[in-house]
Amino acid sequence: MRYTTIIDVSESAPLYKSVGVRLVYLHLVLKSGYHDHDRDLVKISLRQIAEQTGLTLSATRHAVAVLERAKMIARNGGVYRVRKWIAEQPISARAKTAKQQAQIDEAARRRAEKEQYEREQAIEAARRESFRLQGKNSYMVYYEEKLRLAESGDIEAQEFCRQNNEKYEEFKKAMQKQQV
Repeated sequence: MRYTTIIDVSESAPLYKSVGVRLVYLHLVLKSGYHDHDRDLVKISLRQIAEQTGLTLSATRHAVAVLERAKMIARNGGVYRVRKWIAEQPISARAKTAKQQAQIDEAARRRAEKEQYEREQAIEAARRESFRLQGKNSYMVYYEEKLRLAESGDIEAQEFCRQNNEKYEEFKKAMQKQQV
């Protein structure tokens, strides 16, 4: 008997849900080499995996394909390289003073704000692209919403549409020219 390392795949739903995927990954981890010349390598065929795990050949093929897509294994001919560890993130030192803790907290807050801003920008870019594919821009969508409100009797929206109709028509013509 020997010990080995293994990645906790229970945190990855696509890998953990499938009993076949779990079984094939575990089997390959346990069969992989541990010497310098064969570390994390397994020379085995799909038929051998199927026979040794009790899975059908097609279930084994599927499990291997899922593991390859997840980059948990890599095939090179008849040899599989099994990924059994993840490079660890360095553990940051704890703050020794309240001032250091405040700096760490502020850096974390700025990082979170930046990530939130980047997410919002990505959503806005996707929204603008969606409008562009429809032949519209955000102003045109806004105007059309006001037009719907005006048609349902909103007096403020009716006034807005009356004042901005020419601007909407200009945007509409410009977008039509861009699509041609």
